[in-house]
Amino acid sequence: MTITGTARHAGVTVEVAPGGALRTLELTANALRGGGPRLADTIVHAVREATAEANERARRTLEAELGDLGGAELNRLGLGSEKELAERAEDTTPDTWRV
Repeated sequence: MTITGTARHAGVTVEVAPGGALRTLELTANALRGGGPRLADTIVHAVREATAEANERARRTLEAELGDLGGAELNRLGLGSEKELAERAEDTTPDTWRV
């Protein structure tokens, strides 16, 4: 099983592994027209959002196998959570994945 998170913003598409390791980065011509600083901000925003999604998926997978884990254990695994982004990721989780 491969767990990833994906986000798309302003011509930037990223896919990351849990913890935020970048797996793919796609840029459209439109994304490149905004200039370096804007492109960098867009990439960072997309990576943060995709990381929250990947971390939430990883948390759920681990909890399904190991039971409820505390925040300290998850942080040590690199699966810390940004509350607002994690809630947004939760909203995109299909009901069939929910425990």
